[in-house]
Amino acid sequence: MSEQYAYFVEAAPPYTEERPSGLWRRLGDEWEYLSLLDWQWHALKDSTVKSAPDADELYPVTAERAVALEADRQVWMRYWALYVDEEDWKDGEQPTTVVRRRSSPERRLDESFQRGEVWGPTNAVFDARDLRTSNPPYLKELSADEAEALLQELFGLTGVTEL
Repeated sequence: MSEQYAYFVEAAPPYTEERPSGLWRRLGDEWEYLSLLDWQWHALKDSTVKSAPDADELYPVTAERAVALEADRQVWMRYWALYVDEEDWKDGEQPTTVVRRRSSPERRLDESFQRGEVWGPTNAVFDARDLRTSNPPYLKELSADEAEALLQELFGLTGVTEL
């Protein structure tokens, strides 16, 4: 990374400066963001993203911190244990799988670990938060290490959370 850039983390609630939702850099008036989908830098002017985040959502970071954040892909992930419903969770039932989210500037990607030992698209996060759903699934937030351990317990696999 170049020292010429000014680096920023994006952290609108529920995200924080320590666990941000995006990494941005600016050179003069030109903005770029780190895509959390392909892990590449993209010029804002050449992307489908309409604008940089509001100034109150951006926090300056050093180039060294930006390098560390870019290298640590897990910092960008949120994980949940997925239960059929809240009653299953309360009754101590085992979750059905693990769900993860990446909120990249160009779009949000929600995935669940599925049959065939792959991560695939899911609506579970949306469904769990949709007040119109009559019997929503229940999500319990996990750390990356907890998600890895749960996936090993459920599917007997290791390294599933690697990106």
